[in-house]
Amino acid sequence: MSTLDKNEISRRRFLEGTSVALVVAAETPRANAQNEANAAVPRTTIRLIVNGKEQRVEAEDRWTLAELLRDHLMLTGTKIGCDRGECGACTVLMDGKPVYSCSQLAVWMDGRSIQTVEGLSQGDKLDPLQKSFMEHDAPQCGFCTSGQLMSAKALLARNPHPTADQVQAALTGNLCRCSNYNRYVEATMAATAASPAIAHASEDMAGERMARLKTVGHATPRIDALERVSGKATYTNDVHMPGMLYARVLRSPHPHARIRSIDVSKAAAMRGVKAVLTHENCQVVWGAGSVAGGVQYNDPIKKITKQRRYAFNNPVRFIGEPVAAVAAIDRHIAEEALLHIEVDYEVLPFVLDPEEALKPNAVQIWPEGNLSLNAQNEAKPIGVKRGNIQDGFAASDHVFEDRYTTTFVHNSQMEPRTSVAHWEGEKLTVHTPTGGIANCRHDMARDLGIPDENVRVVCQYMGGNFGNKNQNQDADLIAAMLAKQTAAPVKLELSRKEDYIGMHGRWPTIQYYKVGVSNDGTLKAIQLRGYSGMGPYRKNSGAIGGIEIYQCPNVEIAVHPVYTNKTVSGNFRGPEYPQGHFGIQSMMDDVAFKMKMDPVEFVLKNMTRKAGDQNEYTNYSLDECIYRGRAAFDWNKRWRPQPGSDSGPVKRGVGFSFLAFRSGLGRSNAVIDVNAKGDYKVHVGVTDVGAGAKTTMGMIAAEALDVPLSKVEVVWGDTDRCPYSVGESGSRTTIMTGTAVVEAARELKGKIAEKGLPKGDDTLVASAGPNPTVEGGKVRAAFGAHFVEVEVDAEVGRVRVVRYLAVHDCGRIMNPLTAVAQIKGAATMGIGMALHEELLYDPQHGQALTAGYYGHRVLTHRDAPNIEVMFIENDDGYGPFGAKSMGEASKVPAVAAMGNAIFNAIGKRMKDLPITRDKILGVMA
Repeated sequence: MSTLDKNEISRRRFLEGTSVALVVAAETPRANAQNEANAAVPRTTIRLIVNGKEQRVEAEDRWTLAELLRDHLMLTGTKIGCDRGECGACTVLMDGKPVYSCSQLAVWMDGRSIQTVEGLSQGDKLDPLQKSFMEHDAPQCGFCTSGQLMSAKALLARNPHPTADQVQAALTGNLCRCSNYNRYVEATMAATAASPAIAHASEDMAGERMARLKTVGHATPRIDALERVSGKATYTNDVHMPGMLYARVLRSPHPHARIRSIDVSKAAAMRGVKAVLTHENCQVVWGAGSVAGGVQYNDPIKKITKQRRYAFNNPVRFIGEPVAAVAAIDRHIAEEALLHIEVDYEVLPFVLDPEEALKPNAVQIWPEGNLSLNAQNEAKPIGVKRGNIQDGFAASDHVFEDRYTTTFVHNSQMEPRTSVAHWEGEKLTVHTPTGGIANCRHDMARDLGIPDENVRVVCQYMGGNFGNKNQNQDADLIAAMLAKQTAAPVKLELSRKEDYIGMHGRWPTIQYYKVGVSNDGTLKAIQLRGYSGMGPYRKNSGAIGGIEIYQCPNVEIAVHPVYTNKTVSGNFRGPEYPQGHFGIQSMMDDVAFKMKMDPVEFVLKNMTRKAGDQNEYTNYSLDECIYRGRAAFDWNKRWRPQPGSDSGPVKRGVGFSFLAFRSGLGRSNAVIDVNAKGDYKVHVGVTDVGAGAKTTMGMIAAEALDVPLSKVEVVWGDTDRCPYSVGESGSRTTIMTGTAVVEAARELKGKIAEKGLPKGDDTLVASAGPNPTVEGGKVRAAFGAHFVEVEVDAEVGRVRVVRYLAVHDCGRIMNPLTAVAQIKGAATMGIGMALHEELLYDPQHGQALTAGYYGHRVLTHRDAPNIEVMFIENDDGYGPFGAKSMGEASKVPAVAAMGNAIFNAIGKRMKDLPITRDKILGVMA
């Protein structure tokens, strides 16, 4: 036994590492690491109180408190979101005070009292704070909820009646990537007896147009809210299996290099190491990791893809690309083993800028060049042409040109990538954070060359999605191959930094616009030449959207998806639209200003009225969204016809933007069964990434079956128990899987009418797999308009949101409680993209400099304004009870609205995201 002086390891040195790895890795020189790795690890006996019970633990001196709680006391309600004291998901109370358990060594807890989320309730009796979180729909994906609860609990213990500002201050260290900050504050306030509940939003449900339903349309807490607020929800990293090994990945330190040789002999010889994989013994193709044209869900195209991505690649093409993976008996040994892998690299030149990458003498990342190949393996840009662009400019009275840029913004979901894989004979089971268990299952089967039925994918809870997590990931393949080689379950965990550089984020863009208008402000021609930075692999399209929301006879678009040596780009909440809408709506706002027009009037004159200027919409309410929003926001009084005209350094301004966002129909499946007691089970392949899919499916089933929601049980998140679902991406689940639920319910009701309820232990089963289409070539879209007022301090560059109103037609609102939170969260996320977020790179070394929540500047409680929400309901006859897309829509216009408001405040057009303080000070100098 030993006693560890906490002063031997400084907090700074501790946090600079990747949590538990630092204690060993930072103090183990490569030269003598072999001997030290096989030496006995010092242990210290500690006594502490955990949730009121005394615990005596023989702890390794390198364990963190989070590791002690999660892996050894099995209190998995405490989550690991960043492993570096940045996100607050691991918050627990130490002697009544909130601390990050990932930043505290277990041996420091001797004599302390620790309370975790599991200790809040007394038996079946929930803490009032937990009840309030459930009632206010505070948990979205739920991954940050435990930390939010513990910080709020500590606040109320010392201040039973806090103000909203005090709640924000107390919870600032607890991030929520779903950005449900408004609801967390409301729930904390409402938990105090003397504090009245805060109104959620201005919710106009337009009830006079649509008949009220029994279940759908009523504010309903999530069916799994109890699990989320009690710490019982099982996320992937909470999965533990007997004999489970831990895996770690060695990643490239170079943005571009060829591996001459790799020696794993020393690592493989270490005590406790069970397997080592490299490109030499693992040549598995990761089909979803790079696909011609970025076309996912298409096996024929993946089969012909030339620029393939493997689980391990040679050459490596970005810093963070996997080079080797180790499986060992614990995570510490796996981390130590990485130190013993010797790699000889031939360092190659690299390129980071998309425009530079297309120059004649640029570094060639692929033999075919740096312009990504399309679905036919052709090096061509994404193109759209309508009318004659030159004739359009010739007919224009005014022609304007400008350039806008957006940056790489990471998805930054709260749950870091983790995968747990194990084999039972020829059957592979993978626990992984995926929004599409069916798609992930098929991807795994295809990549590993085994039948789909030999793969089971499980994801009961997912700590945020936000895009391109509807497929399998390289971590899933690596974990599966290690599990196959070792004949044991393997858990592969990524650190937060690894997630930032090894996963993906929104592609950065460079946008060159040329716009022609007549003297009355009517659009005559729009031309876009764009460049999207895809990283070295094409995981998705790289398109730049936004022009389609304008009515214009002459359009020409050429977008070049370009390979660079940065982190791979992929989908992120509204894939090509937030960045594209920022560019085109900033451009149009500027055109309106130069034409001396109110930007709202300019949009009303030029906004889309037919999709692509050709196809009718199934219904059209964009004009109503704008008119209703303009009146409620009092736009005419707030808008400054002369931008920047306020006297003094603190200036106010308003901005406006709008959207028409896809809301298509498509294939999905559902199975419903009923027993003799009239209890229904709805089997759907959803995960619920935060948008409330499980609850929505249950509500739709209850409505369609004409039974109370309490009679419906939803079965989800397991390919062995659930049918195919489109997956939770593209805002499709409610529309597509919800339609399947309605169809299955209709069939089951018919069977019950014919046969009656089953007898004894029998069940009656109905299934549906519809693939509906919209008739007459019409296009289905959700509409919306955002209005924002900002205050800019021109002397320090600070931007503060004074008021934000989001008006949306998302069809019939299934669950107002969750719907409002979705709109609020997406808009808040858009504000962060506009003002803060960017993965910066060192141009000399190709290294990501801001990988992590703090460096990336993800919004906190302090940054999140209150978002007002107004719904305009319409039923176009499609989707379940008229529902349309919602989860992504609110982010699409938010970035542009912020940019336009800042222009109206300071009179200077900000053309490059993010709009940081230094940029504002630069244009104001």
